[in-house]
Amino acid sequence: MSHADLTLTGWSGLSDEAALRTATAIAGSTQARLTGIGAHAYAGRSGRVAFFERDDLRYALVPGGTVTLGFDPDRFTPSARQVADFAEAEVESALPAFLAEMTSPARTVTLPARLVAVSSEVTDTLLPDGVDDHAELIAALGRRGLRPPSPDEWEHACGAGATTLFRWGSDYPAGEPYGKVPLIQDPNLLGLLIGDDPYRSEFTTDPAVLCGGDGGSALCGGSGPFLSWLSVATAFRDPDLAEVVAEGGLTGETPIRPVLEIP
Repeated sequence: MSHADLTLTGWSGLSDEAALRTATAIAGSTQARLTGIGAHAYAGRSGRVAFFERDDLRYALVPGGTVTLGFDPDRFTPSARQVADFAEAEVESALPAFLAEMTSPARTVTLPARLVAVSSEVTDTLLPDGVDDHAELIAALGRRGLRPPSPDEWEHACGAGATTLFRWGSDYPAGEPYGKVPLIQDPNLLGLLIGDDPYRSEFTTDPAVLCGGDGGSALCGGSGPFLSWLSVATAFRDPDLAEVVAEGGLTGETPIRPVLEIP
């Protein structure tokens, strides 16, 4: 079996010795260095993480398999505070319709295991000057043996099997997602710092889809807690964000999360 076929359930079910052998083999096949492996917990869930380093970038193992992604608004029951926060935002649509518009649809996909950068990087730290569109971005990363995650891969890396609105559950802490806030700044179940800042929307392989934030528009626009927190929901999608980034000349300032494929 190729280690690209490693699933989240399979990885969690390995003995410590077998997990170390697997992680060591993955390090060898990706020309990376295994830097750590062990138990890790996040938001009431427990698992195992493995970390690697290559070319001064730190990666975590993200197992794949057949996974459920997206969000089904019809299965969402908001808390009383969420209802009040949504009303404060004065959105014309009803809450279920709005969530359907602003999240990717529920779906089942099959993904390979891969190494994913622990934190996103601003593109100008990875790429040469003059990269100003998505195609050039993909090509420049490819020359380094890297690529962005696909939108499906990004969601899976963020949620790590959670099917709730957020990777930690369905509700959010009091206040807005700015500064030192519980849950969003903590490493997720796979050890990734992801979806941790509404301002840091990230490129994917799809030029029309950025994940992990809305560029801070809800937060800066005073839209209130519900819309600000929604921007860091696992399946959040802003259909206009990619165009805004491109037209604003912000490609070189937009974060990207490098992915190392496992042969």
